[in-house]
Amino acid sequence: MPEEDHRHCKVCGRVCAIDSETCSRACREKREQQLQSRRTYTLLLYGAIALLLIVFVSRLFI
Repeated sequence: MPEEDHRHCKVCGRVCAIDSETCSRACREKREQQLQSRRTYTLLLYGAIALLLIVFVSRLFI
């Protein structure tokens, strides 16, 4: 009994087409918001790490 080729939606988990990550426009929009939020968080995290390194290194030379 062969299984049909399919994927599951990355947002809600429903079955969707093999060539799509999401099952609907609403899930696609929510996924885009999630990705944008993750990018923003990552940039803030790297910025905070860079700031801490700058402060730490500047303390070594003062």
